[in-house]
Amino acid sequence: MPPFKMNLKKVNLSLGQPFTIARGTKETVDNVVVELVSEGMVGYGEAAPNRRYDEDARTVVAYLERLGSDLFQDLEVPEELEDRIERASEEIGLPVMQSAKAALEMAWLDWWGKKQDQPLWELWGISADHTPPTSYTIGLDKIDVMQQKVEAAVGYPILKVKLGTGRDQQIIEGIREVTNRKIRVDANEGWTSLDEAKHQIEFLAQQDIEFVEQPMPASRHREMRSLKAWSPLPLVADESFMGHEDLDILKEMFDAINIKLSKIGSLMKGRRVLKRAHSKEMKVMVGCMIESSLGIAGAALLGAEADYVDLDGNLLIDRDPFQGLVLDDRKCLHLGAAPGLGITPVH
Repeated sequence: MPPFKMNLKKVNLSLGQPFTIARGTKETVDNVVVELVSEGMVGYGEAAPNRRYDEDARTVVAYLERLGSDLFQDLEVPEELEDRIERASEEIGLPVMQSAKAALEMAWLDWWGKKQDQPLWELWGISADHTPPTSYTIGLDKIDVMQQKVEAAVGYPILKVKLGTGRDQQIIEGIREVTNRKIRVDANEGWTSLDEAKHQIEFLAQQDIEFVEQPMPASRHREMRSLKAWSPLPLVADESFMGHEDLDILKEMFDAINIKLSKIGSLMKGRRVLKRAHSKEMKVMVGCMIESSLGIAGAALLGAEADYVDLDGNLLIDRDPFQGLVLDDRKCLHLGAAPGLGITPVH
């Protein structure tokens, strides 16, 4: 097999409007695109690093440059991919950088699908070529501005509302003034005591909220067990779930997990964990960071087998550098019939 050439490109994604959660505000995001070139074909992957996990575009590029493309030499089956990347990390003496690993794996799988001339979802035996409807995220802002955002997102049947402030109930009341659509809430670890979390969830249960994502800080295991035993609403683990946790223990605290490629570091592992969660009667949401259509297409592979998806990262940016991902009228993402991920750069 001819050698691979690896190209790395930082991409600056500008948000259509400032995006605020309980931890801060973003107006732009720097991601990294990986191109793997061999036999006249290019495989694409995207890293969406997050400072919460001690990653950024600069450290991702440095890590991938150290890894190099030789680890793909004579690689023919996806099952060997994870081990190769982890062994290569050990050899260079660096811990695995999850978003970078996910991008590298995504790029090779995209290339492999193109080599087979088949879409990845068919090669993987995924029964559906589309995801459930994605939610659309309403970031924190003044209540009247959040109402305007809700009204602008009129075509989306599911809203995900960011909370974790001192005015959470007023925000939900304001949003309920302008819509009766399905709402999911993400507190982003913003409720720091059990009493506060119970108070907020008791209110939310009266507002026809579907579920609550990450109500308390990830370190509050004892409080989360108590909260789950009491909660009238399902609870979803995001920051509490990185991918290595014991699902039997996590099930004592949450009803569902949120799988993000930037956290779990692997499409292959993500699919295994998804199936394991379902076997334990936990539900699965597939989520994202702020990403282009490339990163979202990778996550949509997992989303096709998930219970919920929150894959709107590409919808929040101004100019998407990739194309090919289809969002239908129901707001389901379609994986498409093109080989690999089916995503191409916008020229």
